[in-house]
Amino acid sequence: MVTVVALLGVGGWYVWGQVNVPDLPVLYVVPTAQQLVADEPGETLYRVQPLRSSVSYEVGETLAGIDKTATGSTQGIAGDIVVDTDDPTASEFGEIVVNVQQLDSDEEMRDRRLRHDFLESGEFPLARFVPGDVAGLPTSVEDGVGYDLTIPGELTVKETSRPATLTGTATVADNEVRLQASTVVKMSDFGIGPIELLGFVRTGDEVTLDFDIVFVDPAREDIPTTTRAVTAEQASTGGGPSFRDAVLPILTDTCAGCHNDGGVGSKVWQLNTAQDAVDVASGLSLVTKTRFMPPWPASDLSAPFTHDRSLSQEQIDAVVAWAAAGAELDVDPTTPIVAPPPDIAPVRADLTLTADEPYVGSTAKRDDYRCFALDPKVTSTRWMGAYEFVPDQTEIVHHAIGTKITAAGRDAIAARDAADPGPGWSCIDVTGGGAGGGMSNQFLAWAPGQDVTRFPEGTGLKLEPGDLIVLQVHYHFAHSAPADLSKLEVELLPEGVDPLEVTNWIMLAPAELPCRAGLEEGPLCDRDAAIADIATRFGVGPAFIPNGLVGRCGADIAALAADTDGRTQASCVNTVRRDQTALFVFGHMHELGETFRMTLNPGTPSEKVLLDIPVWDFGWQIGYEFVDPLELNQGDKILIECSWDRAHLKVPEARYITWSEGTVDEMCFSGLMVVPRGTRGA
Repeated sequence: MVTVVALLGVGGWYVWGQVNVPDLPVLYVVPTAQQLVADEPGETLYRVQPLRSSVSYEVGETLAGIDKTATGSTQGIAGDIVVDTDDPTASEFGEIVVNVQQLDSDEEMRDRRLRHDFLESGEFPLARFVPGDVAGLPTSVEDGVGYDLTIPGELTVKETSRPATLTGTATVADNEVRLQASTVVKMSDFGIGPIELLGFVRTGDEVTLDFDIVFVDPAREDIPTTTRAVTAEQASTGGGPSFRDAVLPILTDTCAGCHNDGGVGSKVWQLNTAQDAVDVASGLSLVTKTRFMPPWPASDLSAPFTHDRSLSQEQIDAVVAWAAAGAELDVDPTTPIVAPPPDIAPVRADLTLTADEPYVGSTAKRDDYRCFALDPKVTSTRWMGAYEFVPDQTEIVHHAIGTKITAAGRDAIAARDAADPGPGWSCIDVTGGGAGGGMSNQFLAWAPGQDVTRFPEGTGLKLEPGDLIVLQVHYHFAHSAPADLSKLEVELLPEGVDPLEVTNWIMLAPAELPCRAGLEEGPLCDRDAAIADIATRFGVGPAFIPNGLVGRCGADIAALAADTDGRTQASCVNTVRRDQTALFVFGHMHELGETFRMTLNPGTPSEKVLLDIPVWDFGWQIGYEFVDPLELNQGDKILIECSWDRAHLKVPEARYITWSEGTVDEMCFSGLMVVPRGTRGA
């Protein structure tokens, strides 16, 4: 006698690498569905009464380490049924349509992200359910009696259609039909999940859809053309901190630099006025109290760094309390929020390095890592004193890593470039498969919000004739793939100066992740076969690295390769060979990374944690500058520790994962940018 729509709803992940997205215009109108006609004796037409109906979703999530259930609902529902009271088994069921733009939950950020990214409701505003033959229809209908029904059909979300079966109870009473039913669908079947955002949220794949739909006789009751605009606004409780005194300074100093109009984060959320903060107050509370934003992966255990974007607990408490009290303003809503001027002098662009032509990717490859060989074309020895990476299309440029390759590596880099059509080449490591005979010196690690980098006085990066800069750009093509021509602006020191060259001391540790027992199997689950595959993909040289690191670090391969339900860890101790001063620190793993730590002289009275990242996020790889240069003495020990979890990424083919350069491989890679001892400020 009835039918329903199965609407795929996903919730709980408020961000995808950024705080928020611009909201799509939401029109709270009732969608149009196929209209049926009751033109035979005994037939009655019933139509969805949206204001008394809802379709809701539930999905399990782990949010900031807390297991919970995310829920949301909509009333933008339309559809007809024709009930034949003489022969209920002959009742007719039409399609049911739902406007997914109207999905609302208790979190405005979630709703915006859901509508914008996953359901893409600007392009696909409607979900449809076309029912098949309904099982359980009675031969007669008694008023007020519920009848158990099974309703198979086809669910379409965006452009994907999948079978879905709803089970529930239908009741006819007082000239109305009420259906209460549910079904379970998989997000992966529709290509929109499950979602994992390291350090913030992980969802399940299965979504429970609950339907509470009332159908009424349109001859007796008018069907509204709009639904109420349900919002997630919080009621004011009063007593919260002052926006002007407590919250505004935080937003000005730590958020506006990225999210002011024109900033690198403005395409995902614009923060220009006080009202912009009010609109997403609960979301701001969430991303700050979980320390997801501002992006600063290093924990407080790390050494002090310059330009620290992290918030103090007092600042976090202020934002959370303000939002909880109703996000009240004690300033005009149009009060501008403007970032202060940068505290580093802008780069004088003596060199502007960019690819020969723009790069155009594709949304078919959502995360695209592209390397470009940039030629400084210096004709004599010059020194880089400062640089700034300038993203072109800020909506898609997620992070960048830069490495100097000496002239001996030009041919190897050129071969990689020539083998891949278009500008640059696909890469996961910054040198695109090796520097050939050239020496590499990684010096740049950029993420949104990072401005100019200046090497300390008396130091610089040497550029000789023939040297190249290899720039790796991580593109995130969520919705579009505009042509990008990002650039690197370089300020040169005056000719004739003789600074000390900064060099990157690379320290490595093994990475060994066996296939999970009982979950993964295949020929590449054998370690030797996996290493042979590395040789096929990257050459003989890279295939020696896994065993070389195990031997160099004195590791127990059996212990490293033991199946621990997909979670493994490794470490290596490095010895300082000469007195030197460290200026910057950097850590690197791939997408299975879980934690990273670098410790100076572990287990001694002089032990000092240099960099601690308790929740690794491949999307936020940042180079950190020490507030106080780190003095390293010959004989000091530096411990590198990495851990991984295979659950973070589903690899295309089951394999033993070890140390190498590909997307499906892993690394435990770290660096200290150093100069010889006692020369800083010379």
